[in-house]
Formats: sequence, structure tokens, C-alpha cells
Amino acid sequence: MSEHLLEVAGARVRVRDGKVEVLTEPAIRSCPLRQDLYGIKVESKETVKRVLEEHMAELGMYGPKRVLELEDKAVSFGASEILSDALTEGLIDAAVLVSEGAGTVVAAKPAVLQAIGAHMTGLIRTEPIEEIQLGLEERGCILIDRQGTVDQVLGFERAVEAGYSRIAVSLAGHRADDARALRKRESALGARATILAVHTTGISESEAQVLAECCDLVWSCASRAVREVAGGKALIQIGIAIPVFALTPMGKRLILNRAMHFSGQLVLHRAGLPVTPEGKQPEPLV
Repeated sequence: MSEHLLEVAGARVRVRDGKVEVLTEPAIRSCPLRQDLYGIKVESKETVKRVLEEHMAELGMYGPKRVLELEDKAVSFGASEILSDALTEGLIDAAVLVSEGAGTVVAAKPAVLQAIGAHMTGLIRTEPIEEIQLGLEERGCILIDRQGTVDQVLGFERAVEAGYSRIAVSLAGHRADDARALRKRESALGARATILAVHTTGISESEAQVLAECCDLVWSCASRAVREVAGGKALIQIGIAIPVFALTPMGKRLILNRAMHFSGQLVLHRAGLPVTPEGKQPEPLV
């Protein structure tokens, strides 16, 4: 018996004992990524519920039969895809991310990282699921506690204690202060944090400023502020519908490493950033 609170397409969603309840209307009317992945042209409570239930059926999300190793990379330049390839190439030693049923987790195996993050979106709060916790630990993961706490700064500290020194940390855009805190902890702990900001829809301009100053990679999602603030400071942008902005040489390296692993065709060209053509963005930007 467990309850989890998350956001999908700007809608607040509760998953309680395996049942999905969409509590609010989506803030986003249309999303190019979700249209490409799931065929959704117009978002609604029904589309949010349908996709989440599909993930639960296919991957066991939010339940005791959770898939905890995954090779498939559904998103061309998603956070889990980029980090899985970075682990494979030795650019990072471990990643701190969030899993339903476990909270903050330190993972060091590419397939486990991909399973956790491939379809995870906007997890706000989670409660323990013993089978997920035990399964992650069997696969070498570190949990910060058994209560499902989400604390990425503490996760970074636990990763350092475990002997890792090149550690990626993903965090939600509204937790921008965590990015600043991580930068302060780096020197004291003698370890490098590679910070990735995801789920940025709806964040403020001041939060976007902090992310642009402190993060290596920032996903734009449906955020107007990220496009305007981080886009102009980026060293490289990948994607035009949901741009991902690299703000440091390390962020740039992670994107280019993913490009090396990506089997599809790509185009690279010089441009002023951001490149966000009308008609290709989520609607509305918030």
C-alpha cells in the first residue's frame, strides 16, 4: 500500500495502491515529445492517465514488479539516456536520481539507471515499496533511507562516502536551490557534481537564472524562462522542440557523447542560441 504524487504535462497526479487519479488539468495543451512518443495531439486528464497506466503495465512502475534494468533508449536526448551513455564511457562514476518507491538513489549501472529514469517524470513525493528498494540494492544501488525521501544533496554526499568522485545529479527545476547547494558542497567533499536540471515547466525566471549559473545541462521542457535565460548562455543546444542546453564544457561533452552513441542521423551547425522555431514548441510555454 503506497501513495505517490507527481506531475505529468503540468497536471498533478496521484498514484495510490496502483490506481491513477489525475487531480488537475494539464497545464500544457500539446507537447511535441509526447506526441512523438505516445501519439497525443491534445493533452487532457485522460491522456495523462492513459500513458501513465501504460508505463505501469509495461514496466511495473509504482508497484512491486518494477522493471529495474532496461536497455531500450526511447528518448533521443533524455537525461537517463545521456547519463547511461556517460556511465558506459566512464565520463561519470555514478548518478544520483529519483525513483518511485525508493526516493533518492545512487546508481552506477547504465541499465539500472535507464530503467529508473526512462519514464520518470516530475516525482514530487513517494512512499516506500519494499520490492523496488530491495531490487535496487541487489543491483548495487545506494538508498539514502527506507522512507522514500527525496534529497539530492544528501544523495550526492552518500555517493562521495561510497567512494565515487565524478557524480551526476539530476534535480527538478523547482529545486534550483539544490543546484546552488551542490556547488557549495563540491569543494568541501572533494568531488565533482555534474548537475542536470529536468522537469522545468512552470519555473520562475529567478529559478531559471540559478539553474543557468549552476547546472551543466538544463532541459527546457515547456518553460519559457529556461528558453529565454539558459538558452542565451548555452554552449550547445540539442533538439529544437524540447531544447536541451549545455552550459559548461562537461555538459557539452555529455551531449556529444550521447550523439556518438545515437544510431540515428543528426545535423550539427553553428547558430545563435536558442533556436526555438514557432510551431515546434510545447503550447503554451509557461
